[in-house]
Amino acid sequence: MNWKALSAVVVIIGVAGFVWYVLDQSTGGEFKDTVVEMVEDTTTPKKTVKETLAVESEEDYSEKSAEAPAPPAAINGSDEQIRDAAATLSEPLAGLLQPTEQVRKWVSIVDQLAGYRFPTKHLPIVYNKEPFLAVETEKGFKNDPGNYQRWNGLVATVTAVDPKSLAIYYKKWSPFLEGTYNELGNPQSFDNQLRTMIEHLLMVEAIPDDAALKRPKVFYEYVDPVLENADPLSKWMWRLGSENMKKVQDWLRELESYL
Repeated sequence: MNWKALSAVVVIIGVAGFVWYVLDQSTGGEFKDTVVEMVEDTTTPKKTVKETLAVESEEDYSEKSAEAPAPPAAINGSDEQIRDAAATLSEPLAGLLQPTEQVRKWVSIVDQLAGYRFPTKHLPIVYNKEPFLAVETEKGFKNDPGNYQRWNGLVATVTAVDPKSLAIYYKKWSPFLEGTYNELGNPQSFDNQLRTMIEHLLMVEAIPDDAALKRPKVFYEYVDPVLENADPLSKWMWRLGSENMKKVQDWLRELESYL
């Protein structure tokens, strides 16, 4: 099997995995996240999948799409294949994908992030970084500047993927991803959830990197109540620092333009 085809799955859902990992790894002694109350929706949302992507209007779309092999018939037992596929894109990326059930876990994460939910179980990535540090000043605490540098490698790995090529693969692999997503029993579509997740991330506005912190108990909190009560997605992005956050959002905007 041509591993380039499998790389589509790794990269498409890598967007979600990247943001999710910032969440999960940051909660162990950094900031306390706001609990979002979910209101049960009694209506059944319509399952929608966009039929035509913007990338299909590109001159080389037909040629590149034809070169992309068809997706596998089943996802079971494909973890090693996916890791090999990731290595064709980036060796660091392949090194992160150590847990089992890769595709199912990534698809689940997209669904949770799209709904502002807090994924903490069934982790698909292992990314080692230095612990969070805070600098104590006369006025309280603030982020150590080195905190944001911890994410440089992960941000560089994600944003090095060509958005146009990613969109071409996504078009061809969409039925396979929808089938995997259907295992969750969710009435919505994977395509809708992926787009919703991207939109949410692009809406996040940057804050000063030295925003004041306090530590009333175990976790650090923002002194400004507006920041502290912000939605979890915003807090995840702020932990990257303004420069890394801009890189991720610029990459997402380009990807979105092809979708």
